[in-house]
Amino acid sequence: MDTTVWWFTPLAWLFARRPDWRDALGRLLLRLGIRFYFLLAILFVLAGAWDLFAQPFNKQLSDDSFDWLMSHRPIPYRPDPAIVVLDIDESSLNALAAQYGRWPWPRQLLAEVATSIEAAQAQAVAFDILFADPDVANESSERAFDSYVSSSRRSFYSAVRLNPNDDRSSQITLSMLKFAEPTPGLPAAKIDGQRTVALLPPYFKSIYDSTRTGITNIVPDQDNVVRWYVNFETLGGYRIPSLPYRMAQALHWPLPRQSQNLINWPRGAMPYQTVTFADAYRAAERHDNAFFSTFADKVVLIGSTAPSLNDLKATPVDRLHPGIDLLAVVIDNVKNNRYLHTLHSGWIWALEILMLAASARLFARTNRVTAVARYFVIVPTALLLISLISISVSDLLMDLSVPAALVLGYFAFAKIYQSNSLGFVSGTGAYAPTEREILGCRLQVACLPASVPREHILARLIGASPQFKLWEPAIGGLGSEWMAQGWVLWRWSATDGDAPPGRSASANDADEFELRWRDVAEYAAPGNAFQLATAIAAAAQVHKHSN
Repeated sequence: MDTTVWWFTPLAWLFARRPDWRDALGRLLLRLGIRFYFLLAILFVLAGAWDLFAQPFNKQLSDDSFDWLMSHRPIPYRPDPAIVVLDIDESSLNALAAQYGRWPWPRQLLAEVATSIEAAQAQAVAFDILFADPDVANESSERAFDSYVSSSRRSFYSAVRLNPNDDRSSQITLSMLKFAEPTPGLPAAKIDGQRTVALLPPYFKSIYDSTRTGITNIVPDQDNVVRWYVNFETLGGYRIPSLPYRMAQALHWPLPRQSQNLINWPRGAMPYQTVTFADAYRAAERHDNAFFSTFADKVVLIGSTAPSLNDLKATPVDRLHPGIDLLAVVIDNVKNNRYLHTLHSGWIWALEILMLAASARLFARTNRVTAVARYFVIVPTALLLISLISISVSDLLMDLSVPAALVLGYFAFAKIYQSNSLGFVSGTGAYAPTEREILGCRLQVACLPASVPREHILARLIGASPQFKLWEPAIGGLGSEWMAQGWVLWRWSATDGDAPPGRSASANDADEFELRWRDVAEYAAPGNAFQLATAIAAAAQVHKHSN
């Protein structure tokens, strides 16, 4: 079924009441001709440039496309086996509740487990826990944790960036942040160490002195889905690092160049090796070195996946993604330099130009909507495959959802135009004769040789009269016989005041074409396109044999 039938319905209703509008619109479409396809392509090219370089028309389309690619790519990003999550999960909370109560536990427990992990020659121990306040009920535990921090050389800690609107009321200056540093290469005149910043640092001075601290804020997009990670914030000439960025500095990993990057997601919300904290704590109590030997050369993250602690985020791979695993993904991206890189906007625009130019040329070279239907389906499929292949075999994100939408939009408008043009030329659909026009008239046909250029016939149709139409049967069936015959013209002719048999009703017809009209006998059921084509074919058959 023609996809534009729904669009013809209101036109048919309008044209039935105003046939003069029908003919005027049809002649306008023919005057535009194939120029319409190229003008439409230019319009869509400009729209693509606006979307890429000025203001996106629909950012949610790109976001949803990215989420789909992340969750459906055939070869997902493989998580680093050297990253381990030490999980304070619900089972750990329940296992230690009788002895230490519910969370938060005395920090000595964390110190004992972290000490055993470092003794096993782990590469790093990172806490996704904010030590912002003292535990006044467990002073000895606080001292034990402070002692661990002071002796540690491989531990990293979290800080939280507060609302920037509160910077002026803060008493913390940039020069106080030992883990921050002036932006490399920035002139000293542009560095303002006295600028205040709203930030919640760790409570322990030992953590502050260690300088192994970074921001762990998660900044979701407008739809509350996390897709980007902020590597560092530049403020007052200082670079305030995130926890993964600070780890990269200390452990000599590749440093991200951009302030934020698009996260490369493994498949699933918890793809990394996970050990429950309760098991690790029991192993530390019994000095089980064999248990901790599995942490050698590993990057161990200590945090919680317990839903009761409410550290869950929406991500492209899971709508309830534990924050500790999200941090593990980012550390993995930094450690292995596996952040996603997007294709430059200029290349995407060039691709849009090529596809729209090819589409315009395709429409300009064919006269049938059905001939372009295959291409209409191929375009989004091909672009989807390109995106999936790119994101599976490399870190290059070629999100072609917008180019696909532009090409599909172009096809929709071009097909409507083409269908209306063909409808006027053939006198079908909304451009078919009305019952009032058919009443008291008879159907006539005339055949022309194939040597007559189609452009000449269409040029005649642009004129106000005569109101004849062109029948171009599809290849196959009747068409296989009559395409060789040439052109078959038809019209509704008045029964009175007609020209002599065998001559055109308009003298102008003979100026360019020697039209010899023949009546179609016993034509019934006006408006039936199949019967109309059959009647025309029968009359043309008679005309062929009579000549």
